[in-house]
Amino acid sequence: MKAIRVLIVWGSETNCTKNVITEIADGWKASGKIKIVKVIEGDAISGEFDQINSSNYDAMIVATSSYGDGDPPAGFGKFLYKLYEASKSGENPFAGMQHSVLGLGSTVYETYQNCPRLVDKLIGESGSVRCLKRVEVDEVEEDNEETIKKWADDVVKAIGEVPGSAPVCDWTEPADEIYDKVLGEDGFELAQGMAGESSSVKMAIAVAALGAGYFYYKNYIK
Repeated sequence: MKAIRVLIVWGSETNCTKNVITEIADGWKASGKIKIVKVIEGDAISGEFDQINSSNYDAMIVATSSYGDGDPPAGFGKFLYKLYEASKSGENPFAGMQHSVLGLGSTVYETYQNCPRLVDKLIGESGSVRCLKRVEVDEVEEDNEETIKKWADDVVKAIGEVPGSAPVCDWTEPADEIYDKVLGEDGFELAQGMAGESSSVKMAIAVAALGAGYFYYKNYIK
């Protein structure tokens, strides 16, 4: 039987997610049931994004968290940007591949699991078949180790089966609330930067106007 070639992509702001998926990957390697071709950070693989296809990989496993206002963690934004572009291209670059996503986060934040949900959605829209429902790990829960271990075991079982033409579920499971991002090639949000710049400009104009008004009043009216 042909070895299942797996690409593992991670995004991690504090290295927690990186450590989790690296340990899982080591376990998968030891089992010999799947072939781990590469374990790599999102931005690093974005430089060879066109190589992510069924000629090189049978499955893509992504583990990531979110940061700030539901943004990608440091070192992952360029990959998310590429996913957005791939989903809009209509070329289905991931056709013939399978995928599964592990999301880590905390319900303390309003944008809980935003980046993992976006990733799952966009990979599916780019032609990949979702072989396992996304698992969302909440750091405030007590059974996370068990949840992660079960996901890791289920991934091996799921990608070991012949992929069907339809995903096992939609990306909206187990939850569908997302905050879309408008990213530039550098992985940073354009809308946020533009809004911040616009606000600063408006504030500067307002201050200048007040200053001009005061100068005119003092020198010409009084």
